[in-house]
Amino acid sequence: MRSFYLVFFLCLACTSVSQTSGLKYVVYDMDGLDIGETDLPDGDYNNFDLTYQVSANPTVQSDVLGDRVLKLNLNWSGGTGTFGKGITKYVELNAATDRFNFYILNPVANYASAVVDVSIKEDDNQDGVYSSSSDDSWIKTLTVPKSANWQLITIPLNSFTDANGGGNGVFDAGYTNNRGELFTISLTFHEPAAATGPETYYIDMLCFSEGALPSGSTILALPPAGATDGCMLGSFAYRNPADSVPVEVEALFPPGNKLEYVNIFMPYAYSGTVASVLPGSAVQRLIDNGYRPIITWEMMYASYPSLDPVQPRLNSITNGTFDNYIDAFANQVKTYSDTIILRPFHEFDGNWYAWCIEHNNQDPANLIAAYRYLVDRFNAAGADNVLWMWSPNSSPAPNASYNWFVDAYPGNAYVDIVATSLYNHPITGAAPWRSSRSLLAETYHYMKKYFPSKPFYIAESGCRERYAGELPSSQTKAEWICQFSKDLRSYFSRTKGLVFFHTIKEHDWRINSSLAAKDAVKNCIWTDPFFGSSSASINELKDAAVFTAFPNPFLNETSIKIHRKLKPNAFIRIIDANGREIRTLPAKNEMVIGADLLPGIYLVMLKDGEMRYSIKIVKE
Repeated sequence: MRSFYLVFFLCLACTSVSQTSGLKYVVYDMDGLDIGETDLPDGDYNNFDLTYQVSANPTVQSDVLGDRVLKLNLNWSGGTGTFGKGITKYVELNAATDRFNFYILNPVANYASAVVDVSIKEDDNQDGVYSSSSDDSWIKTLTVPKSANWQLITIPLNSFTDANGGGNGVFDAGYTNNRGELFTISLTFHEPAAATGPETYYIDMLCFSEGALPSGSTILALPPAGATDGCMLGSFAYRNPADSVPVEVEALFPPGNKLEYVNIFMPYAYSGTVASVLPGSAVQRLIDNGYRPIITWEMMYASYPSLDPVQPRLNSITNGTFDNYIDAFANQVKTYSDTIILRPFHEFDGNWYAWCIEHNNQDPANLIAAYRYLVDRFNAAGADNVLWMWSPNSSPAPNASYNWFVDAYPGNAYVDIVATSLYNHPITGAAPWRSSRSLLAETYHYMKKYFPSKPFYIAESGCRERYAGELPSSQTKAEWICQFSKDLRSYFSRTKGLVFFHTIKEHDWRINSSLAAKDAVKNCIWTDPFFGSSSASINELKDAAVFTAFPNPFLNETSIKIHRKLKPNAFIRIIDANGREIRTLPAKNEMVIGADLLPGIYLVMLKDGEMRYSIKIVKE
């Protein structure tokens, strides 16, 4: 049977060779916590014979476990000891595919194999309290032999057994369809019969994965990046004009690399309540100098608090109130000589902007409608030199069933790039310290699972410096940056863009906030070939955004969809591998081609006014 398949340039739509999307949700990873710390962030607890503290890794440091792990002390006065974490949040888990994982070291100095009950509790009725009559408790008992080396425990969720008669009897934690919250996770150790005194265990990297937890050549090695993986760099700064940002940032580092993106924040108005701010000549200068502007379009009046009643809500967009302003913005954008990226309604799953889901009837449909409204008006105005970036936050606020960002996706025809914001940590004061993998894993997983054809960017990123009074053993900003770079090259290697938030705001987010931080960016990011390369150029992203093709091997043809309003006389041209034109067809938004083509490689070109787009297809 002959069949079609399609190849976007440099395999934009392909999954990388390595499995880098299996990490789903990090429960605890001890990187960044202080040695000796006994009060872990976010709801840890212990019962009976067990106490714990963050400890130096007793074996050789690895990139997966780092230099800090959790030491569990069992005094065996009562026969059991429990370490647990209270979670009480929505995590989209699938018992058919997902696994719970953790690393454990049972030293040879201990008495025997460790017998451990792994328990996961769900809050089925979502009341924030566990009840054995109304919520599920799941358990798996395992035996961990003594070893001089770390062991990776990976447990399929469907191998857990129901440990109580309450709840709905289904492992179904998740946001959708009235599913429950993930309530607690605990490890209960049982005293071995051979024990005559205390024992010590070490654990780290408690996490969920879809399928096997990805790793490298050993369980302690990070998974490798794929051959086509790479990440371009960008920066934001409060600067005017915006085209001074590259000069400032690139001067911090040795020549050889450069920024690709410059993120510009642009409100409706800087003063008053008349929408008037339009992008200016600095945008064209960035393009002229080889940079790609990202305009974070803030639908707000900058001189008022972000949640002031005067601020427009999403229905202010869809009811036509801002049509004249939106059209003027589109008409300005289409004067630019190359493609820009627009990022409206960013961090909409937070609760700090007037356009967020929380303050718009707690209904993601309102966000979808407003986003589509903007795109449609730009298309109607002929502003087709735009890639649209859809950008939730990396942590929802609140964590509520209506606030899952996946439910607010406007659709593939309206989104070209998916992105997020990542900070360690935006709370003011001595904010909680988080590792990059614990902050990013869940958002990255959902992005690649639900929107696999869209390139993923980190549109804002920053880490604070440590403050006076924090322990000298604390992980530094410089150490965090280098660990972040390793995670991006491994667990998150399909990230295509990393944009620094190079300014002072809640904290000093600048990449040169200290000499050590600047050196870390230089040594771990700026001079690393992974950063500064990408398998997808901006033109390829635009081609993929405009054109999609769906091969149907059973009908021996390919369906073409064009996701934009076509100009009069737009046409499709099919060219063979020798450069010969096979045929030219009037372009339609939905077409079927190829039933009569011979086996081979073909270039399908769309000519639409002054714009050209291309897709390669292969017929076997």
